[in-house]
Amino acid sequence: MVQTLVFKLILYAGCLSVLDGNCWSCKKASYSIKEFFSTREPIWTYTTSGNTNLRCLVDQVNVMEQKLVTFTRSCYNKGYKVSRLFYGFFDKHRKKHMDVKPQGKGINFQEDLIFMSDDKSCAVILVTTKVCAKRFTYDLRVRNSHIRHSPHPKCLHVYEKFERHGIVVYDPSCQGILAKVANSKVYEPQQDRCGSGMN
Repeated sequence: MVQTLVFKLILYAGCLSVLDGNCWSCKKASYSIKEFFSTREPIWTYTTSGNTNLRCLVDQVNVMEQKLVTFTRSCYNKGYKVSRLFYGFFDKHRKKHMDVKPQGKGINFQEDLIFMSDDKSCAVILVTTKVCAKRFTYDLRVRNSHIRHSPHPKCLHVYEKFERHGIVVYDPSCQGILAKVANSKVYEPQQDRCGSGMN
């Protein structure tokens, strides 16, 4: 009798938790952008939204600290490789969020992790820039060890919820950018996040 009563009380409390939205087993996954960047692998932007002339956009982590990641972002712009150092600042209260600042002068922006696959092979990231007005860009990014194949189906599914007409900026020839030295002739695209040497 006592055991039955205790079971009913636990069941009742569990039902209240579900109704209140506090069910511990029902909560959505808490994604961490720091976790996705915590790798020595290059991270490729496979698909991005909006118009862009960039190709082979890739991030390489230089230093990972508790509150900060230093990474180099490289790409081909008008046939030239351009690279720039960026600092990503983590927020302990918003694990999905990262404030990004370029070394030297340039445009700051924010990156928010919308989704990450269970194996951390890919992620959907919202990039927010403020050039004249707020601009939102959706990226599908893939770690180098998984770039030879199509991105994880769940990443593709989530990405297509936000952007159905994304531009694929990666192809197998992009691997060559990892060894290529950045050209001294640097372009300064005002609208593109790779932007090297913005003034």
